[in-house]
Amino acid sequence: MFKKSGWIFIDKPIGLSSNSLLQKVRLNLGRVKAGFVGTLDPLASGCLPIAVGHATKVINLAEKVDKEYIFTICWGKQTETGDLEGRIVKEKKIFPLNNNIKKILPNFVGKIKQTPPKYSSIKINGFRAYSLARKKIGFELKKREVKILSLKFLKQLSFDKAEFYVKCSSGTYIRSLAESISEALGTVGVLIQLRRVGFGNFNKNLISLDYFLSLVHSDDQNKVIEPIDQVFSWIKVLEINEKQLNKVLNGNCIEMSFFENGKFINPGEEYFFVKHENEIVALGLIKKQSFYPKRILVS
Repeated sequence: MFKKSGWIFIDKPIGLSSNSLLQKVRLNLGRVKAGFVGTLDPLASGCLPIAVGHATKVINLAEKVDKEYIFTICWGKQTETGDLEGRIVKEKKIFPLNNNIKKILPNFVGKIKQTPPKYSSIKINGFRAYSLARKKIGFELKKREVKILSLKFLKQLSFDKAEFYVKCSSGTYIRSLAESISEALGTVGVLIQLRRVGFGNFNKNLISLDYFLSLVHSDDQNKVIEPIDQVFSWIKVLEINEKQLNKVLNGNCIEMSFFENGKFINPGEEYFFVKHENEIVALGLIKKQSFYPKRILVS
């Protein structure tokens, strides 16, 4: 029987939406509660973290982490969607040289203003932007600040295609970045390939969807599900006894003692997990030597 809570890191294939992949995973686990973080478009591939069981209660901890991508720009044409799904709206037969590409990339590193694509999942008055765009309903999207931590030219694939690596903040649209890079080079361009290769400090050893779906026994499934405390390795774990457990499960704070090398330390206000008998039971804050539960992670 499937009992474990934790995270699965799936290598999402091209051609499948993030939600469709999630439903396949849920079905294979017996319709267990599950959710993903960091939507990938159908034309994108790579790391899609999926929380199962009680791990869904801490999905918010993973929403703002940095992402890493390998992407390919095709120079000379621009589409209405910013990728290969849309019709071509502009063409410009200018194909940048490698040296010129390398020169302009530093201009995009750091905090930049970016206009999200109109064909995106951003909500406008309760409606998805892509839905309004498909219906030819006019609207404007405000520029937002994102952060590019690293941007590298990897290689020229052909006279009109080049491959890049980027590490960026959550909320960065690579389609918009590809168009901005193209504009800075005096041409137009379209994102034709996108693969997410990093998601914060999470596991980069992805498993294929086909392999996961081949696991029909619960013991085999449990082996590929990573425990909550291992995924969020930067959050400290505190052991509690049964008396303390009962208080936590009822939403009450418990007093804790913090010692290091025989001296009392004040951890300040920060998140901690608490564990009882090898099971993470809650996420909470430490305030004035007491643990205050914020999320109960067991039924």
